[in-house]
Amino acid sequence: MRSLCGAVLLASVAVAAAFAVDFRLAITKKTILKGELEDLITFGLLKEMTCDSNGNIFSPSNRKYSSAINAIVRFPFDASSYTEFSIDSLKDLTNGTITDFDLEPNGELFVLARQVLKFSDVEVPMEFGDSFVVHYDKNGQVLSQLRLRLDSHDFSPTGIAVMKGGEYLVVGYHQADGKTFVGAEIFQSGGNLKTRVDLSRGGTKSSKRGTVASLRVVHPAAIKANGLVYVLRGTTTEPVYVLSESGKPINIIQLKPTDVEFDSPMIQGKELIIHEHRAQAEEESGFKIHVGPQWAYATVFNLESGEIADHYYWNNITASLACRTSRSFILIGQDQSTPDFKWTIFEEEPVGAGKPMGTVAAY
Repeated sequence: MRSLCGAVLLASVAVAAAFAVDFRLAITKKTILKGELEDLITFGLLKEMTCDSNGNIFSPSNRKYSSAINAIVRFPFDASSYTEFSIDSLKDLTNGTITDFDLEPNGELFVLARQVLKFSDVEVPMEFGDSFVVHYDKNGQVLSQLRLRLDSHDFSPTGIAVMKGGEYLVVGYHQADGKTFVGAEIFQSGGNLKTRVDLSRGGTKSSKRGTVASLRVVHPAAIKANGLVYVLRGTTTEPVYVLSESGKPINIIQLKPTDVEFDSPMIQGKELIIHEHRAQAEEESGFKIHVGPQWAYATVFNLESGEIADHYYWNNITASLACRTSRSFILIGQDQSTPDFKWTIFEEEPVGAGKPMGTVAAY
């Protein structure tokens, strides 16, 4: 996952505290999703998306009229085709849900999926069963389905990384006394548990705001980059845990400031890029009034210092960050210029530095 026009800092960095520059993004091209692909992209854009080296986008997709994720969909920017990596035909996963996926450099995909024992067509799964790792080739054909010996008592799996030697690292969490505790379990290639790793011994608050814009604030993700695995929640209050490719904890990175909540984390080189949840206004008298454009933000952290390098912002609050190329951001969201808010892929490039002009007022 990823590198862009490198981080740019203000000239005063050398003599004072670093201040991030705000770069506005502007649409350079867009593609409206149509037909089968339009119908597949109905999942709310809360989960991580990514791109491969050919520019294909990989995105989770909901089962129709349900909140359960049943497939990962691959499609090019022009949306001329799509390939589905689905769990619907698999034993024990007909009504299951996908939790996370790991894209390999050769185009093969590994999916962490959970059996659903009690469910509704319109509500989130009510009771989970076994967890599986499903291995697909680059054409979407299932190569294997492995049942993990995962005990979900006091551990909710939320992310996966394929490790050196064919082992699997599954990250997850449990909650107690208003705090979230992050951990990892490493499984051998046959599905047996090898070891457990307790990452956040003291735990941190689930969310400073009480409610979250995305479950990534609570749910830990595992991102492979630089020959390492980075485990993080969607909040800078929780540090980034760095593991070796065999699953051994080797470092902890504390991001600053420690009150940012986000989703869609990506790592390119020594930079972490996130889709920030920035409060639009303080609520007064029971309601809010928004004045001017509503900006969305991508924030870039330097993983060596833990500090913010840059902000990028765009005038489309409904678009979520999908991936980043050498010069642009790829976003997916609803096109507000169309009468029926069509789902659209946007490519946006930086057009200059400055502060967002829109303001938000509360009355």
